[in-house]
Amino acid sequence: MVSRMPDAIRGALWMLFSAVCYVASATLMRSIGDSYSAFELTFIRAIVAVIMLGPIFLKGLRGNLMPERPFAHLMVGVFSYVGILAWVYAAARMPVADFFALQFVTPLCTITLAILFLRERTDRTSWICALVGFAGVLIILRPGLIAISVSALVALISSLGYATVNTIVKSLSNKVSATAIVFYANFLLVPISLPLALYDWKTPLLADMPEILGVCVLSTIGYVTVTKAITLAPARVVQPVNFMRMPIAAGFGFVFFSELPDFWTWIGAFVIFLATSFAVQRGARQ
Repeated sequence: MVSRMPDAIRGALWMLFSAVCYVASATLMRSIGDSYSAFELTFIRAIVAVIMLGPIFLKGLRGNLMPERPFAHLMVGVFSYVGILAWVYAAARMPVADFFALQFVTPLCTITLAILFLRERTDRTSWICALVGFAGVLIILRPGLIAISVSALVALISSLGYATVNTIVKSLSNKVSATAIVFYANFLLVPISLPLALYDWKTPLLADMPEILGVCVLSTIGYVTVTKAITLAPARVVQPVNFMRMPIAAGFGFVFFSELPDFWTWIGAFVIFLATSFAVQRGARQ
């Protein structure tokens, strides 16, 4: 039944599924994040991702194991580490909906970095969209009116890390498959994350293993299904579906932690969503 649907609908459904996976992963992180360091959880996530993605990568492997442009792959691994480490830290310490509201700036950061470093064409309207989106961030943070938490700043660092990864991946995607890029990124995450994980290691309790594995598996599935969504449908179709993370996160936060985002968080998230959607659709038309 699903295979008979138009690609645009299938892509939107995959993106919606990824939203559920990411929110569920962040919700589980809230319950275990204070018990283990972000360094350790990032390392475990990398191990689980390699185990999950390895068979898929090897099945589709054509030719040499050594990737083209190894330095670019290394940079994807490094900035993936920054993004995931900050994601783990912030997700464990922020209300779920507030965290995902700040994650909406990733597409805008990606657009800005692509303009600056990939020399993509731009115009005044694109820069206005970026500025409007960042104004949405200020609405959420309200500097000067409320104290800006360290977790909120780390969540923004996570968005910038993922945006940098997206920019490098864009330059790689002409010659390297999405599966290979994702696998090499997670494979390189293992040695990159190992030293600090060992320094701050705490042997996981058996009772915590289902939640730890749940975080790792769900976030990896979320990563893969986002890639699947983008390959099926244009970004202008699937990107707005990302906004569903906000109401889904609000629902999870209310059910599991009795918390709801305030009025200004909703307004800021909506401003970021409008700016991102307009920028993506304008880019697609151009």
